[in-house]
Amino acid sequence: MEEHTAGAAQDRPTVLLVDDEESILNSLRRLLRSQPYDILLADSAAKALEILEQRPVDVVMSDARMPSMDGATLLAHIHQRYPSTLRILLTGYADMTLIAKAINEGQIHRYISKPWNDEDMLVTLRQALAHHHSESERQRLEALTRQQNEQLKTLNSTLEKHVAARTAELQQTADMLDLAYE
Repeated sequence: MEEHTAGAAQDRPTVLLVDDEESILNSLRRLLRSQPYDILLADSAAKALEILEQRPVDVVMSDARMPSMDGATLLAHIHQRYPSTLRILLTGYADMTLIAKAINEGQIHRYISKPWNDEDMLVTLRQALAHHHSESERQRLEALTRQQNEQLKTLNSTLEKHVAARTAELQQTADMLDLAYE
């Protein structure tokens, strides 16, 4: 049960919605249809993991209570395999044990209660995606800085060798001039 938003650009964030209730997935899809995201749907944790193996996902929003694997366990698996993917738990129950598990093992970004407020849901997703983007950019810039530092070390080493060679040449020329002068 996968949906790709029509006309998806490469730089559009991808949001994976996971819930075993089709009515919840349909409600979320309707809410997010007008947003600048690619929306993927999974009706089980297993299907969500399949999707994640096939393509990168920026944010996963999972229902807490699902058969086979609960949302907290799914988000813990996602945290282990895809640590840069942000995780949000969607729960209709005040099950503090499950929420604590999601926070501790799944390192969730947020948790949202059902029924949700549409505007709060949109704000939460926007914030999560902004956080994901800034974290990705920070990592990209750190990698670029490391690469540029290595290039500078190489250039400095090369420059030092050139300076040493040129100094030796000049010293040799000076020695020859001294001999010629004597």
